[in-house]
Amino acid sequence: MEKIFVTGGTGFIGSHLVKELVRKGYSVRVLVRARSSLRFIFRYNIEIKKGDIRNFEEVLNAMEGCDVVFHNAALARDWGRKKDFFDINVKGTENILKAAKINKVNFIILTSTTAVLGEENCLKPKPEESPYKPKYFYFLSKFWESDMNYYRYTKMLAEKKAIKFCRENNISLVVIRPVWVYGPREFHAGPYYFCKSILQGMRILPGCKTNRFHVIYVKDLIEAMLEILKKRPQGINIFNIGAQYLPTMDEFWRLFCKYLGKNPPIYLPKFLIYSIGLFMEAFYKFLKIDIPPPLTRARVVMGYCSNIYDVSKIKKEVAFNVETPLENGVKTTVRWWRMNKYL
Repeated sequence: MEKIFVTGGTGFIGSHLVKELVRKGYSVRVLVRARSSLRFIFRYNIEIKKGDIRNFEEVLNAMEGCDVVFHNAALARDWGRKKDFFDINVKGTENILKAAKINKVNFIILTSTTAVLGEENCLKPKPEESPYKPKYFYFLSKFWESDMNYYRYTKMLAEKKAIKFCRENNISLVVIRPVWVYGPREFHAGPYYFCKSILQGMRILPGCKTNRFHVIYVKDLIEAMLEILKKRPQGINIFNIGAQYLPTMDEFWRLFCKYLGKNPPIYLPKFLIYSIGLFMEAFYKFLKIDIPPPLTRARVVMGYCSNIYDVSKIKKEVAFNVETPLENGVKTTVRWWRMNKYL
């Protein structure tokens, strides 16, 4: 039986992937850090290997005997140390690639992000071949970089290194670039923070009623990943993955408020709230607080930008056409958080 090696399997996207791989009958081995919680995957019939993607020997040994790699592990946040972003996202990916070569793995699926193409305000859908634009020039960026830029930049470097390595070593690689992912088990991507804030009585938020917010329900993303595994496109392939329907950010947040039973947010103009985000970010950094502040420069800017990506390629080349209606996805997500006492 073919054995699938999964990194990041205890996280938001990875745990859903592990569940569906097992359900489809694959033999699954998951690399987990010693301190990682197994709360979302302990019930599945899988093989657990303890290790850290930053440790090459641990990765090499854990991957032995596997046929396919799903590399999902990453520091996917807008808050953290520069060194951690590089060590996990770039060096960790290099370790996965080198271990795959030694273990004679010939098919890798790398989870990246559409953020490598830029998240500035843009109403034109960006296709996969768009130029990389991982850095947004926030106020004072020249002297004080945003952690969100560290995330985008290191994900771009990981992509580039994977493409170069796999091309040189004749390994088939699929780079998937999801848009903003939401759904059950999400705690760091935005919707969960939004819901917590609304329930705590915060209604005044950054944003406007016209900007588009490209999202995908997590289970739809997993269906796309499984379809890629099934079809096995050879060579180097890159796919943006997102829903065809493009809601406004306001529509997205209003649906969450509907199922929380709360009034929708009130949006302030960007010039009024940007200084608050700047101050909070500076204050938290000065005190070296590990928990991200409610607002940063990046979080404020995101509230006013339209980000749209061209997702037609995967529909044509992999025949992926699954799409959960937005309201159904939001309703299920809120219900899951509440049933599991996270809200």
